[in-house]
Amino acid sequence: MADETNLNIKIDRDLKVEADRLFTEMGMNLTTAVNVFIRQAILERAIPFRINRGVPSGGTTGNIERCLAAMQEIRDLLADVDGGSIDLDQIKAERRVAKFERND
Repeated sequence: MADETNLNIKIDRDLKVEADRLFTEMGMNLTTAVNVFIRQAILERAIPFRINRGVPSGGTTGNIERCLAAMQEIRDLLADVDGGSIDLDQIKAERRVAKFERND
């Protein structure tokens, strides 16, 4: 067995309760989860997830996901039509058509 040491950290009480609940559902305890995080960080030589300034609200996150899905759909349609190239004038024309169709 590896030589072990203790790690003492301070964490918000509610956050710990929520984390304990989550990790229990995943079949592990908080100690195991922290060890998984640290091992993955060492393996990747980085924080193993993206850290952003300002976390969007749930509604904003949903809007972003819908926008990203719509953008991907547009890319897929363009790839089918003309190999993926489109200029700003074409985008504006398509937007005008879509807006006109919505008003009918």
